[in-house]
Amino acid sequence: MQHVFLEEYFREELAKAEFGEMEYTSNSQGTKIVLKVGRVGYAIGKKGKTIKKLSEDVKKMLGTEKVAIEVDSLKDAELNPWVMAAKLASALQRGRHFRRTAYGTIRRIIGKGSVGVEITVAGKITSQRARVEKFREGFIAKTGDAKRKFLRVGHAIAKIKRGTLGITVAIMDPDTVLPDQMEIIVEPTHTSKEISIASEDDLFPEDDEIGELDETEVTVEDEGEAFPDLVDIEEDDAIPDEALELVDETEELDLADEIDLGEDLEEEEEEK
Repeated sequence: MQHVFLEEYFREELAKAEFGEMEYTSNSQGTKIVLKVGRVGYAIGKKGKTIKKLSEDVKKMLGTEKVAIEVDSLKDAELNPWVMAAKLASALQRGRHFRRTAYGTIRRIIGKGSVGVEITVAGKITSQRARVEKFREGFIAKTGDAKRKFLRVGHAIAKIKRGTLGITVAIMDPDTVLPDQMEIIVEPTHTSKEISIASEDDLFPEDDEIGELDETEVTVEDEGEAFPDLVDIEEDDAIPDEALELVDETEELDLADEIDLGEDLEEEEEEK
């Protein structure tokens, strides 16, 4: 009962400090309380004013002077449902849109590796008529051993102009092991066969790995030896007889065409 009352007290007093959880240890030597918050500065206060007030109140509640309170930073605040519910409530009180803020909160939680998240906002959200809006992503265990071990739920209250909004954040731990999860390990048998898939290096070897091509390389030292037809001909003696005969035939054909064209012109003039 002392643990429950103290936790409720710290959540109310350290709402701005994003109170996450409390470690409570009590023995014959005294009581040690470790407060894990998202904002250590808000929990300590200016010149330790807030932590001194908390110590005095706890001593009165427990009826003993042997009380030591420590403040520690909360690791992975995005995975703590109470912290995320408090942040969501603070954003709604500042006038942020509920749907956009809820989805942004879900993205932050899933980004830290959570298996599933569910956010519930209830109250007069946008009008004078109250309703319930739920936002969910991933897997959320509703019953059974998985809920008891891996589901954590946090609550917060946002006070806006239209009234009070109740906020609930449920987070599944990243280390969640569901009872229906199984891994099938196939053991090799005498009929199994391994198939090796060729890699890109095997399919497309580099230039260094390609062997030298045999009898395919051609080296040309002199253009005249490789291409004798392209050598410049300077003297008439170098022209073969076959080429000269082709030249004579070409000249005769051109001359015949000119004669035919001249006869046609003379006939046209006579007709005129």
